[in-house]
Amino acid sequence: MKKTIKTISLVAALISLMSCGDSGKTSNEIAADSVKTTENIDTAKITTMYNIPSPIETFTILKLSGATFDKSYLNPSKNIAKYVSNFSKSINLGTYSADLSFCLMYKENSGVDFYLKNVNDLTAALGIEGGFAESVTKRLKANANNSDSLMAIVSEASVDAYLYLKENQRGSTSALMTAGGWIEGMYFITSMANKTPNSEINRLIANQKKVLRNLTRMLQKFGTAPEEANLLTEIKDISAVYDNLQPAKEVTAAATDKDAKDKNIVSVGNNKSFDLTDEQLKTITGKVEALRNKLIN
Repeated sequence: MKKTIKTISLVAALISLMSCGDSGKTSNEIAADSVKTTENIDTAKITTMYNIPSPIETFTILKLSGATFDKSYLNPSKNIAKYVSNFSKSINLGTYSADLSFCLMYKENSGVDFYLKNVNDLTAALGIEGGFAESVTKRLKANANNSDSLMAIVSEASVDAYLYLKENQRGSTSALMTAGGWIEGMYFITSMANKTPNSEINRLIANQKKVLRNLTRMLQKFGTAPEEANLLTEIKDISAVYDNLQPAKEVTAAATDKDAKDKNIVSVGNNKSFDLTDEQLKTITGKVEALRNKLIN
């Protein structure tokens, strides 16, 4: 099992480092290198992990699109004092993990310590072993001035936490963490799309249609408590807007791949693109913001 964890952790680290270094390679070339390195990995477990893209994958695309860092989007670190139920702890372990990834992606180290502490504290409060254990913490301290190394270590710890929850039949906690991270990431990208119109960010938002379907299925499988049921209802409300999105007729799968390569844009989920109207973007933004603020406050 330890070997499997380390192998899958390597995948997460490789994904997280896409476009963060100065290798000169495009994101697609780095991704191709990742595939070559991980040919013998248990693909079933990777598929389970990446049916819903991690915040790091989303933020990689966001940064490549030219979007800039804005600390006002972050869930204030002091909000951790409000999270006393297992539901709020699980959800906001996801949001703070996304915030940490956001800071690391943009090399904004001033916020890393706060969010790293919050992730560490919530991990411990939820009884998740291994994710931010003593050995991992030592590695983080030793690499405090290297954002790329920090991101790789955080990715590894996140995967270990996911696998720990899965193996200990705590699927509900895992689903809530995933939902919290996705909602926080969506809050970032919809806020940026409305602040500075960008066709690439709009496409990233539109292409969350399949991700939403996977997230809904996950919550339906594990979410039975009242708070979880309410979350599922609100996720379905957002998903209903996506039901009206139409496939982008002018973009075929092959063209999308070429376009992604030319623009250094990474595909998330699949190559199918959708059109997003200004009105749909406005509606999605409003619903995501309302849900996100409800969950963090």
